[in-house]
Amino acid sequence: MPFSRRALLQGALGGAATLALGASKSEAAESVTAPYGPFKMGIQSYSLRHFNLDEALDITQQLGLHYWEGFMSHIPLTNDAQQIASFKQKLAAHNIRMLAYGVVGFSNNEAEARRIFEFAKSMDIPVLSAYPAPDSLPLLDRLTREYRIAIAIHNHGPGDTLYGHPDQVLKAVAGRNPLVGACEDTGHMIMAKEDPVAAEVRYGKRLLDVHLKAAKVSPNGGREFADIGDPDSLLDTIGFLDILLRLRYNRLVALEYELHESDPVPSIQSCLESVRHAWALLQTVVA
Repeated sequence: MPFSRRALLQGALGGAATLALGASKSEAAESVTAPYGPFKMGIQSYSLRHFNLDEALDITQQLGLHYWEGFMSHIPLTNDAQQIASFKQKLAAHNIRMLAYGVVGFSNNEAEARRIFEFAKSMDIPVLSAYPAPDSLPLLDRLTREYRIAIAIHNHGPGDTLYGHPDQVLKAVAGRNPLVGACEDTGHMIMAKEDPVAAEVRYGKRLLDVHLKAAKVSPNGGREFADIGDPDSLLDTIGFLDILLRLRYNRLVALEYELHESDPVPSIQSCLESVRHAWALLQTVVA
């Protein structure tokens, strides 16, 4: 992985400075020794779509994770106060914070958009990963300012004619307030034959959410999803984490797993181990 070598050798000082930025010495030291360093490592609950809410929360807890991007099959979008209170109680009981929710579609319908933002506000969700219609963007720009809740536009691979390429996302967010940005899905980025590391560099401060997953070349020469630790994976995990450090990224990094729907946990554990290993390698340079 040539970028990994280059990032490790050239990006070390930038990463080390990032670790200490805005943190006390004890906080910086703790972030270095934590399993995922300074990253808010969590899971997109879509990865556990075969399980109900209680089961998915139990599994997340057993995985040692404390952050979620909620998926609607686990937490339906609602404005029912009693149901919202129940969701929040269950998350709190498992020591899990929902730092993002989605992927949510938006049209240029203000009443419906406000309903989604009110749900996020009630659930204390800071980021909505989204796939908005282009004509909804001025409305979302205004609502993100009003609610102080971010919209992160999600890319969906080679068939995505709206936001499949970083240029399309950057064009959509250009000139808008800083709370309108990108949710980078690294797996879909690879499926579209784009470089996730180059994309995050281009997104810069517009990167507001991450779906971390891998893909590889399939036997027929196309692309298919893969485990992060797969030796054929095209995801440069070390390089990706290094750029997150240099961007001072402090939002959710959500592992998202597409494969083995009925029995994903062993593979999710393996993917998380690979992320920890990547951080450990990077840590030897930035520590």
